[in-house]
Amino acid sequence: MARPPLRLLAGSALVALLVATVAGAATRDGSTKQQVYKWIDEKGIVHYGDAVPPQYADQDKTILNSQGVQVGTIPGRRTPEQQAAEAAHRAAEERAAQTALQKRQRDQNLLATYLTVEEIEALRDRRADILDGQARVTSAYLEQLRSRQRQLEQQVQKFRPYNTSPSAPVLPERIAEDLVRSTTDIATQERNLETKQAELEKMKAQFASDIARFRELKKIESDYARDSQATRSQ
Repeated sequence: MARPPLRLLAGSALVALLVATVAGAATRDGSTKQQVYKWIDEKGIVHYGDAVPPQYADQDKTILNSQGVQVGTIPGRRTPEQQAAEAAHRAAEERAAQTALQKRQRDQNLLATYLTVEEIEALRDRRADILDGQARVTSAYLEQLRSRQRQLEQQVQKFRPYNTSPSAPVLPERIAEDLVRSTTDIATQERNLETKQAELEKMKAQFASDIARFRELKKIESDYARDSQATRSQ
């Protein structure tokens, strides 16, 4: 049989004594259950007991051991809105933990990969040269396509429907297809060039961030080494 709950009317100094009393009473009754529950009533008064009254079944309950130490919780009933809010909170915590983990891994990689800022800058410049070269090749090819398109546009002016003269011949299918293909190729290469330029800017921004963080980490290392040396010297 559940004992009447004990109310916590004073400070928390009595918690251990109250919990020990409840747990001891349960043991004297012959029960092997040593857990004690904590809940709050509608007046804000904290209660302890070996069972939670039915009217508080929907509340969150705290499980304490015989020393008054929290060992678990029993969640109360949740509305759909509360469940959604708790799920969103857990997801945010998981994202924050994942972000922190990625940041630590990035720091470890920076320190394991580079010895100086100059090494990072040298790698940045090599990669920038590669992307710049790819962009120059794409630009040159794009200019060839545009030149070809201008030539085709001049040619089609001799044919109907671009030439309204009754004696003008019908536009040959081959020229029409070349013009369509040229226009499509130009659009594709323009997108390729934009992609290369965006990659270059993103790469430079990432290296700038890496360099700034590397300097911070090296300063932290230097400060730690200096403080450790000062401590040993005392």
